[in-house]
Amino acid sequence: MAKSELLLAVNQIAADRNLPREVVLEVLKGALATVFRRMTDVGSTQAVDVEIDLETGQVRVFLQKTVVETVEDPRHEISLEEARRIRPDVRVGETIRLDVTPANFAQRIAAQNVRQIILQRIREAERDYLYRYFSEQEGEIVHGVVQAITPHGATVLLAQGRAEAILPRNQMMPGEKLQPHQRIRAYLAEVRQTPRGPELILSRTHKNLIRRLLETEVPEIYNGLVEIKGIAREPGQRTKVAVAATQPNIDAVGACIGQRGMRIQNLVHELGGEKIDVIEWHPDPAVFIAKALSPARVLTVHLFEEKRSDRTAQVVVPDDQLSLAIGREGLNARLAARLTGWRIDIHSLTEALEQWLPRVEDPELQERMGAAAQLIPVMREALARHKAQAGLPWSAEELRDAKAFLEAAYQAYMARREAERARRKARKEARVEAPEVPAEVTEKTAEKAPVPMEAEPIRVEIAASIPESTLEAEPIAEHPEPALELTAHEPIPTPAEEEVAAMEGQEGLHPEPEMEFPEPSLPMPEPVIPEHEPVDVGEDEEDDEEEEELRRRKKAGKGKERRRVRYEIDYEDETWLRRMRGSRVRDWLEE
Repeated sequence: MAKSELLLAVNQIAADRNLPREVVLEVLKGALATVFRRMTDVGSTQAVDVEIDLETGQVRVFLQKTVVETVEDPRHEISLEEARRIRPDVRVGETIRLDVTPANFAQRIAAQNVRQIILQRIREAERDYLYRYFSEQEGEIVHGVVQAITPHGATVLLAQGRAEAILPRNQMMPGEKLQPHQRIRAYLAEVRQTPRGPELILSRTHKNLIRRLLETEVPEIYNGLVEIKGIAREPGQRTKVAVAATQPNIDAVGACIGQRGMRIQNLVHELGGEKIDVIEWHPDPAVFIAKALSPARVLTVHLFEEKRSDRTAQVVVPDDQLSLAIGREGLNARLAARLTGWRIDIHSLTEALEQWLPRVEDPELQERMGAAAQLIPVMREALARHKAQAGLPWSAEELRDAKAFLEAAYQAYMARREAERARRKARKEARVEAPEVPAEVTEKTAEKAPVPMEAEPIRVEIAASIPESTLEAEPIAEHPEPALELTAHEPIPTPAEEEVAAMEGQEGLHPEPEMEFPEPSLPMPEPVIPEHEPVDVGEDEEDDEEEEELRRRKKAGKGKERRRVRYEIDYEDETWLRRMRGSRVRDWLEE
């Protein structure tokens, strides 16, 4: 193959396929190596290098072999003696290149086979090159020409017809009608690798399309003098863009709008008449929300931030600005909420006064409001007047007073709220921390009512009527009333059970000593319950309650039955004892 023919072929292929000449040369080398393997018995695992000299058009083929002392595989190895004839300084274990170019290699190549191999390799190289190229362009604006319109979307030719992109129907702006051979700009949203080549997905509804268009039209944004803080978009209807200057003495909004609105008009024309609001970003959320609701005039903005995921802004606007602030079908308020990241509740001035006037009747709030509390009767009169005369506009003075009143009421309400939170927090911390038990109270209670580890029931006995004289003669001083009353859900033991427990060495309740009473002069009726016999105080009912409690615990998944004992200690500090529950009181009593 002559020199001129080789260079012409390489240049022609590179120009037709729009590929770099280096890519075409790599494809040509690979094709010649494949042809060389087919002409000879060189295996596919053996390395073959092809060199092409574009100046002379000469083609040379090289094989790589390993230098060894004894050759076992002639296809991959060469002896040290033969290798030193080619390169005298070669050593055992090194790799050497052998020139194995056949005589008249260029003339012996079958033109048809080479052509097929080259075309196949070029198509593969072209697909890889396009995938790498558009992968770098992902997230950018691409220019294309509409080729066809289908019910599922549109097909757009990119890169001078080298690649086809898909513009799905759901990524087209509502009401947009594209025509064949129409030039458009779109946002390259996704690039997919497929066996048939890269698949490109375009979008005309993505909010980053506005960002890229602004970077194209506004040099200050491209150079970094103006920064885009946020974008909220309803495709085909309205877009709000928040911008901020990175350097002083730069009008960020004016730079985006341009002289006589020329820059922003180019974007509106590109988007088919979609309205674009450019808003100056502010670090104060209240100010930023008020600007985001433009073109409506905002009176006050009250922020209620419980946590990061629940942030609400209550916005008050004059009555005649309510519909403008909300927008058609809530569009303006919805875009402002997306742009600021706050949930926005918009109220008219009349609604806000109806909400805040009953709140400020609290004397504590009025005290916190200070001098602004004098505006309360003025606002009541103004509210009554405007409710009586529907459609009466608010004057500038009334709006000024209403703004001052609402701001003072909001500040007072938030101050009281923070104070209440602080009190609840302190009360909770005090409840969590268990107070230390005074030593005097511990000794006093231990002397009065020593309680064993397991509380035992108190034995209740009912005796017959006793004359007052006997009680006065023999007062019971040895058994003072205990200050600790124990109520346990356990059956009351009988005298027989107490005797058995005493014989076994267990601790039982000591029965009260028998008392001798003089016989009365008149016959006394026999008591229904004999003396020294314990009374059955609802034993069956207590058993039923215990069974019901056990069933309830098993049903709730409680694996272990626990006995609940209520302790009531009779001394002055009752409030502290009521906070003590469960094991804390039990452990203290054991000590």
